Amino acid sequence: MSKTWSDLRDSAAEAMENQDYEAANKAWQAALVEAEQFAKTDGRTVATLEGAAQCEYLSGNFPAAESLYKRALEVREGQQGKEHEDVATVLNNLGAVYFKRGFYKDAMTHFERSLAIRRKTFPEGHLEIGKALYHMALVCHAQMRYDDADTHYRKSLDIKNKTLGNNHPALINLLRNYAHLLRKTSRDSIAAQMEQFANGIEAKQKA
Repeated sequence: MSKTWSDLRDSAAEAMENQDYEAANKAWQAALVEAEQFAKTDGRTVATLEGAAQCEYLSGNFPAAESLYKRALEVREGQQGKEHEDVATVLNNLGAVYFKRGFYKDAMTHFERSLAIRRKTFPEGHLEIGKALYHMALVCHAQMRYDDADTHYRKSLDIKNKTLGNNHPALINLLRNYAHLLRKTSRDSIAAQMEQFANGIEAKQKA
C-alpha cells in the first residue's frame, strides 16, 4: 500500500516538475485514494492533500485548491496545534488561493495569521517574514490601500535585500509591483528606479 502511494506521489511530483498538471492531478487524486486508507495521523495524508492542492492551484483550479487546503489546514491544526510553522505555511497557501479568487478580505485574514505565527517562530528579519509581508502588500495594493501596501512592500524589500542580496531573481516581481504602486501614487522617479533594478536583475538572469 505505502509503496503504491510512494510511486503515485513520485509520479505526481515529476509531472508537476514538467508542468504537466493534468497528469499530476490524476496521480495526486490516485495517491489521495490510497492515503485515505491510512490513519488520520499518518503524515502521508496531509502531504497528499497539500500536493494535490498545489497542483490545482498551479493549474488554475482555485475552488478545488481551496477545498484541499482547507482539509489540510484542519489536519495540521488538529495534529500540530494552531501555532505550528506548518500551519503557517498552509494558511499562507490558502491566502494565496483567496487572493487569486479576488477574496481579498479572506486572503488578508489568512496572511495575517500566517505572519503572526512566523513572528513567533523566526526573528523579525527572517526571509519568511519578508515573504509574508509581501503577500500582505499585494492584498493592500489590490484593495487600493496604498499607504499600507507601501509599508509592507518596503519592509519586505528590506528583508529580501538583506537575506537574498540585491540581485536575486525573487526581487523582480516585488520591485515591479512596488513600482506600479509608486506610479499610482505619483512617485514616478522612484518607480523608474525600481523598474530599472528589476530589469537589471532579469537581464543578468538571461545572460
